[in-house]
Amino acid sequence: MVIAGIDGGGTHTRLELRDEENRLLSRTEFGPFNLNAIGEAAFRRLLRQVLAACGDMADCARLCVGGAGISNPAVGAILGQELERAGFSGMWKLCGDQEIALRGAMDGPGIAVIAGTGSICFGKNQAGQTARSGGFGHLIDDGGSGYALGRDVLSTAVQALDGRCPDTAILERVYHRLGREDPGAIVSFVYDEKTDKAAIARFSSVALELAEEGNPKAQAILSRGAGELYALAAAVQLRLGLEGRPIALLGGLLSGENPYRRAVARNLSGLGTVIYPAHDALWGAAQMAWELC
Repeated sequence: MVIAGIDGGGTHTRLELRDEENRLLSRTEFGPFNLNAIGEAAFRRLLRQVLAACGDMADCARLCVGGAGISNPAVGAILGQELERAGFSGMWKLCGDQEIALRGAMDGPGIAVIAGTGSICFGKNQAGQTARSGGFGHLIDDGGSGYALGRDVLSTAVQALDGRCPDTAILERVYHRLGREDPGAIVSFVYDEKTDKAAIARFSSVALELAEEGNPKAQAILSRGAGELYALAAAVQLRLGLEGRPIALLGGLLSGENPYRRAVARNLSGLGTVIYPAHDALWGAAQMAWELC
């Protein structure tokens, strides 16, 4: 008998297998999971690869899939079809990637603040009630995310370009990243059809670097982002009565020691104890599979 947890992300999918004693057997990585991004045919191929890596699905007792883009009802329908095709007859659960991230981060009630390319906050209280805030996408939301920081970096650069901002350090760093020093470089990059939200988010590193060097404009960008993440956490805390409960910081922007994580931690310290996650989201998915009953 095996237990399976799947962490399905926008860039890669990870599988963890455990034995009947809840001991780790293996971890494997595959391609992107998000149905909305890769389409149904590619999504089915991915699921078949992942399920094949589990071995005989008749021997899989429990499965938890935490993934990006699961608000699309087709995800659950297709997953159910592929599980049936593979001969799976055990218990399974499909949930958002923020839920497995929180379960991996801590054992008890608390809050997960996640900031990567996008941003979202998710919490769970002692009664098992859950709530989320944010996560509505970069066009209308994702405050405090890598996309938002990168957008603000590029906005500050064009303000410096035409004299609205006297500090040109961000502009010079953006030019260096683009490999061109002409006014059209930034506009050409931003509005190129091949420039996606991840490409914009990569410019968040300019704010991190310059903030570490003491640049006030970069520090202001990080401060604004930290305020957005505070608002996400405060909303979830209020809805669930999680005052004083731990707050785990997750996602690419917050997983390591950097000026943004420090700014976010300072802001959130008034809400609860800010912690590093105990385990990753994949561990959380496998543990949630184990706990299914």
